[in-house]
Amino acid sequence: MINYSIPGWMSHIELKWLHEKSKQMNSVLEIGSYKGRSTHALCTGCRGAVYAIDSFMCSIDDNMNVIMPNPNILYEEFMKNVGHFNNLKVLKMDSIQASKLFEPKSIDMIFIDGDHSKQGVINDINAWLPICKKLLCGHDLIWPTSGVEPALKELDINYTSAVDSIWTYEIN
Repeated sequence: MINYSIPGWMSHIELKWLHEKSKQMNSVLEIGSYKGRSTHALCTGCRGAVYAIDSFMCSIDDNMNVIMPNPNILYEEFMKNVGHFNNLKVLKMDSIQASKLFEPKSIDMIFIDGDHSKQGVINDINAWLPICKKLLCGHDLIWPTSGVEPALKELDINYTSAVDSIWTYEIN
């Protein structure tokens, strides 16, 4: 059911975790979709709406260098991989702009895997935490050059490590 052949950096165990966790949710929102590897896992798990938010303006090469591909090509590849899902809702825009389109406590699970700089993660958490109803989580907790863990610590988010590099924060 999960398509492991879509390019990306998530491990099989992380994809399986996303798939299983999204089965428990009525709505899921993903920040940073790239070519759809994690989006596919979320769409096959969640029966409700899955929002994919990405500007499709940049990506990372195999050496973790930011590159600026033609955004139309990246978006077309994403849609080729996951565009067939009826529950997929794509917002081709900046994460912070997109957050203004949602009501507080309107999305069950929010998965953050966009801008990995410390300030980018802080901005995403500040924008999306009020919108999240049950589970805020994200990727690249243990990526050496990632700002994820420093951002979580600065915001005093009492996170736990789920699998590999996925972090979680339960909403009370």
